[in-house]
Amino acid sequence: MCSFLGIGGCNDVHSSVAPAAPSPALQPTGLQPIVTAVTPNLGSTAGGAWGIITGSQFQSGLTVRLGKSAQQAFFQSDRTIIFWTTAHLAGTTDVVVTNPGGLSGGLPGGFTFAPPESFDFTGDWIAHAGPDYETDMRFAIRNNLLVSLGCGPSESVALSPPPPVYDGAFSFVGAEGITVSGHVVSPINAVGTINVPGCTATRWWADKRDAIQTAPAR
Repeated sequence: MCSFLGIGGCNDVHSSVAPAAPSPALQPTGLQPIVTAVTPNLGSTAGGAWGIITGSQFQSGLTVRLGKSAQQAFFQSDRTIIFWTTAHLAGTTDVVVTNPGGLSGGLPGGFTFAPPESFDFTGDWIAHAGPDYETDMRFAIRNNLLVSLGCGPSESVALSPPPPVYDGAFSFVGAEGITVSGHVVSPINAVGTINVPGCTATRWWADKRDAIQTAPAR
C-alpha cells in the first residue's frame, strides 16, 4: 500500500504538469495615424472648446487624447478629425490619435489649456443659433464689454448697459424677456444661449470673424 510519503515503491502522487505556454500578445494592426496640426491649439480650462486635427491615415473608430484625458472625437475623413475638449488643468499637453487597430500617432505639445480670462475677447463674432444652428447670429465685444447683438435678418442693436465679459463669460437681461448668455471656450470660439426675436430660447456657437472654424452639431 502506498503511504502519503510515497514510500513502498509507489509513484509520487504529485506528478508535475508543465504549465501552459502564455498566449502571444496581440500586435497592433492597420494604419498608424500621422498628426500634423491642431487648429485652434488653445482652449479653456473649463472645457467645451472644439478643434480640428489634420494629418493622414486616420480611420473610423479612432480615439483622441489630450495628455491622459480622452476627448469626444468625430472621424471626418482619413485626413481630418473634429474633437471637443473636457475640463483640464492649465498647461500644454500632447495630442494622441489611436486608430481602432491599436496604432497611435501624436503631436507632442500640440494643445494648450489656459484660463478663459487670459483670452482676448475683443472682436466681431459670427454665430449660428437654433436647434440645428441654422440661424445667423452676430455680436461684438469691445474692451471686455458685449456692446451689440443681432440674430436672424434684423439689424444688430446696441446693448445698454453693455454687460461685461468676466472670466470669459457674459450675461444680459433686457426688456420683454430678451436674454443672452455665453462663455468663450477658446480665443476664437464661444457658445451660449439666446432669447430674442428671431432666436427664441435656443443655443448658439460662434467664431471670431477673422478665424472661422467649423463645428457640427453634437
